[in-house]
Formats: sequence, structure tokens, C-alpha cells
Amino acid sequence: MERLILWDVDGTLLSTAGVAAEAMRAAIREVVGSTAPLARTTYAGKTDWQIIRESLPTLAPTEISARLHEFAAAYLARLEAQREALVARSQLFPGVAAILAALGGAARQAPLTGNLAAVARLKLECVGLLPFLDLAAGAYGDDHHHRPALVPIAAARAAQRYGHSFTGRQVIVVGDTPYDIDCGRANGARTVAVATGPYSLAELQAHGPDVLLPDLADTAATMAAVLG
Repeated sequence: MERLILWDVDGTLLSTAGVAAEAMRAAIREVVGSTAPLARTTYAGKTDWQIIRESLPTLAPTEISARLHEFAAAYLARLEAQREALVARSQLFPGVAAILAALGGAARQAPLTGNLAAVARLKLECVGLLPFLDLAAGAYGDDHHHRPALVPIAAARAAQRYGHSFTGRQVIVVGDTPYDIDCGRANGARTVAVATGPYSLAELQAHGPDVLLPDLADTAATMAAVLG
């Protein structure tokens, strides 16, 4: 059976130790100016588009959508300017490279992340993960603000690239937040939750993933969890 594994990035595969979050806040301020009210919001599991919307409650969603390219350009420029810091401070979580390599012969693999596409590429490049993931088959935070909408986008891109449709349990969503679990389940996908982000095993379990792992360090156990 053909399978499509969709990997969350931040909190699941890697951490940028705050570099990206700082750059995003600075980019939002750069685009809207210093006087616009900036609300505090949590980032984990949300799309960048959603984060920007929540950070700017006084701007209409339509205006934010129309200016998303401005935010994306400012954000990417700031991250590129801090590439050395991003490389130095970013960390892969235990077992990530090993499991991506091991699954490469068993399934197609792509990102499903709230990151803007260009930002996801930069983060993955800085930790050496680009060879393992087909970025053109993924879905990103500038594709849609609502995370569950990203699964069919990725599935359609993968189908176009590989000439094979991926539906239901052929799609596996791996992530570290309830948002990842919920978006997979909303699309009938298999869901694998990993407690390497801000949520505990108990908090993730409450959302009913198909499989729950403490981390990705045990390659054999993770392969069994992902492939089912």
C-alpha cells in the first residue's frame, strides 16, 4: 500500500530555540508599524497565517490575507539575515534523521506544517533534512490559515507528483500538538502524536491519537507506530 507521511516541523522534527519566533514578531511589527496593537498568542500547532491573524486582532482577516506576501517576505528576510544563528541554535530531536531515513523506502514523506513554505524550507535546510522530505508534496501555513485544510492540499500535491491517490489511512500525520491530531482525524488520516513539543503525553492522549510516542528515538518502535 502506498503511504504518505506528513510531518509537522517545529516541535516534532526540530526546535529553533526561539530564533524563528523572534523573527516573526519583528516581521509583523515591521509590516504593520510600531503603533498597531499586537496581541500575545501561542504559536504551537498553529499556521503562521493563523498566528498573524491572532496577533493583529484589529486588522480584518481579508486585509491580513491580502498582505500575507508582505509578512512572508519580511519574515524570511529576517531569518535569512540570522542564518548563522538559526544553524547554531536549531536542534534536531532524538532519532529524527534515523527515522526519516528508515521510512524513506516504505513511504512518501513530506512536510505538513504551519510554517510558510519558504520558512519551512530554510528551517529544514539548516538542520540537513531536505534530502528526506519532498517539499513539493507538502502543505504549508501560506496555503491556508486553517490547519485541517492542509491535509487534502498535501494529498492532492502528492497524487499529482506520484500518480497515485492518497486517501484515508494511507495518509499519516505526525505531530506534537493537539492541532496535528485533530487535523489528521478530521481528514480520516492515521495520527501519530509525539511528546517532544510543549504538550505532555497526557495532554496529547486526551485528543485520542492512533499512537502516542514520547519521542522518535526508538527507530523500530516509531516505524511500527507510523506504518501501523
